[in-house]
Amino acid sequence: MPFVDVRVSCPVTAEQETKLKAGLGKAISLIPGKSESSLMVQIAAGSRMWFGGSEDGPIVMANVSIYGTAPESAFQKFGEAAVQLFQEALGAKHVYVKFEETTNWAW
Repeated sequence: MPFVDVRVSCPVTAEQETKLKAGLGKAISLIPGKSESSLMVQIAAGSRMWFGGSEDGPIVMANVSIYGTAPESAFQKFGEAAVQLFQEALGAKHVYVKFEETTNWAW
């Protein structure tokens, strides 16, 4: 089960949330063996965030956790798609994506 935990410094409308969820669902398939059907997404809007000492944003931090491992090239492709998605959907000025691989997951 992949999990994408998104923190955003701005408010997010229901329409933007739906666009983000759908875009992340599409992007997760860039990682071999992952699909939207097992994807969990959390979007925490209105988070207090600073970059370089400034609140100038929107600022986005996305933590992506996957069960197992994946090639670095797949993370790169997902990262590029996610950054573009956050820029288009939210007008984000600063976007960062962090990846974690684990085999320690229960469900």
